[in-house]
Amino acid sequence: MFVVGTCAADIIGEDIQALCNNIQPEINAKLVPLLAGGFRGNAYDGLEMGLEALLPFIHKRQKRRGGRKPRIVNIIAPQANVNPTWWADLEWIKQTLKSLRIKVQTVISHGTSFEELEQAGNATANIVLSHDVGYKFARKMQQTHDIPLILDDIPLPIGVQNTTRWSKALAAHFKIDETSVEPLIKEGENKVVETLRKRALMIIPRYRNCRIAVSADGTMGIGLVRMLFEELEMIPEVLLFRSGMRESRSILERELQSMGISPRVVFSADGYQIKQALADVDTDAVIGSAWEKYMAEELGIKIAFDVFSPTNRETYLDRPYFGYEGMIYVMEVIANDWERAFRSKHIHWT
Repeated sequence: MFVVGTCAADIIGEDIQALCNNIQPEINAKLVPLLAGGFRGNAYDGLEMGLEALLPFIHKRQKRRGGRKPRIVNIIAPQANVNPTWWADLEWIKQTLKSLRIKVQTVISHGTSFEELEQAGNATANIVLSHDVGYKFARKMQQTHDIPLILDDIPLPIGVQNTTRWSKALAAHFKIDETSVEPLIKEGENKVVETLRKRALMIIPRYRNCRIAVSADGTMGIGLVRMLFEELEMIPEVLLFRSGMRESRSILERELQSMGISPRVVFSADGYQIKQALADVDTDAVIGSAWEKYMAEELGIKIAFDVFSPTNRETYLDRPYFGYEGMIYVMEVIANDWERAFRSKHIHWT
């Protein structure tokens, strides 16, 4: 049972920790105090605090004798991103791990039982599915439970190249033979090529040299840069990140340096900063949510891609943005919004 002290408790100085300690003997449930007053930070800070509150309940792994370490991972913070169907991203990750015979011990936290939380210490690696939340928690698990954080120095699997890179790094960590991972990569890359060949190859040239602004979080934003620049041949002019991304800025810096581009970058961007940046930088299109779409219209930017949440797009099925299929789904949104942007709003056919 989580006892959450919000703004009112903070204002009057309520000691939630002491309260839980005093009444714990009378309650037939484990009490987890969590101080989450609005004065303590933003939503990302709140997620970090929630993760930290779970740490004391994870049991330490019993030491094993010699031999190869088993392939067991915890997945951390899958919901901490702006993909409105992140459940599908989580499922894609699980299926990829399963195909490589890597066991998922605990998802922290989504549908997590208390028993699964306690057993998270049995994992031999942690994978954080966010560039905005979870690093602090994973580092503490590394210190207290000797479980290393892996794949934390590369973008998440967004777009063809990043998905291939992420898959190979995963296999390399667990010393999985290339013959096991190469078929997955080949199948995924072929699916993207064949789908675009049948459906959308003719539209790729329209994106070439399109100057674009990206408004997202670090999780989606970092991975999108390479996909937009190298795979769709767009030119990222400004990157607006909703979080401060203290732990993942270095990934972004390496990505931009390796691609030889230098867009304007804004961290912890609020509504005013986003609108100001869109007004100051010469762009042809904006990728973001419904919010950025309305800003773009007001500023006279004709094209806006309504990809992220909060959004006015109806979505009935959870579809991943991670992985090879995920790239196709993102491109589907982009292609449809491109078409809508050029439909006349003034001609009424009878």
